[in-house]
Amino acid sequence: MKHNIFLLILLSLLTLCIDSCSPGRKKILRVGTDAEDPPFSYLEGSEFKGIDIEISKRIAKDLGMQIQITKYGFDDLFSALALNKIDIAASCITITEKRKQTVDFTEPYFQTNLVVVAKFSSLFTIERTEDIGKYVVGCKYNTTSHQYLKENLIDKDLLPKDKLKVFPTYTETLNELLAGKTDLMVFDEWVARNIAKEGKIKIVYIIPTNEQYGLALQPGKALNKKIKKALQDLKKSGELQKIIDEFMQNNRNTNFTN
Repeated sequence: MKHNIFLLILLSLLTLCIDSCSPGRKKILRVGTDAEDPPFSYLEGSEFKGIDIEISKRIAKDLGMQIQITKYGFDDLFSALALNKIDIAASCITITEKRKQTVDFTEPYFQTNLVVVAKFSSLFTIERTEDIGKYVVGCKYNTTSHQYLKENLIDKDLLPKDKLKVFPTYTETLNELLAGKTDLMVFDEWVARNIAKEGKIKIVYIIPTNEQYGLALQPGKALNKKIKKALQDLKKSGELQKIIDEFMQNNRNTNFTN
């Protein structure tokens, strides 16, 4: 009986070794995204596409890994990193000092601002940041838009708390704007420009925040160094700019990276 148990254990260990050591079996690079930010990250049918997605695919290829992409709510991406469910969070994530306290970042790969948008048919005008306080404003929860409105308007009594409407997703925020339940929406400039092409919204004010996107990583992982190096190589070779140009079809001659 003991002999049989020993053989079973030995067989299991051999199977595990064959599986893990097989040269044809690639390690998996686990990427999380909220897929709500065209042209950076979005779903086309069931396929993930966008700048962030293509960058992640190129990194996986450079590392000789197979990519696995999972959709999460934006705020859940940080929990997924902390719980080691993903290796990279790629979803228009702005590098901030607060976020640096809990996640590691690659170097920046894109720079942008925040913008204020309104329905295309509206007559709202914004000439300075303080003017935002006259209206009902929507934004996505726990984003830099949310942080900016809180710190620069609500905390300075320039926007009443009941006039700020916060939603879990960009889609819900945008739908509330189009339904007339909010007057304005604040979010990332190049995502807004992409959506504005559809003719439903317009940019009425640019907030020059000059924020930078980075890939968010779980602190302390050995894999981080390789991911950072792969992104650096993409930038140096010019491939990163080509990826951005591909998805920014109307802005091919503009350099968005630093």
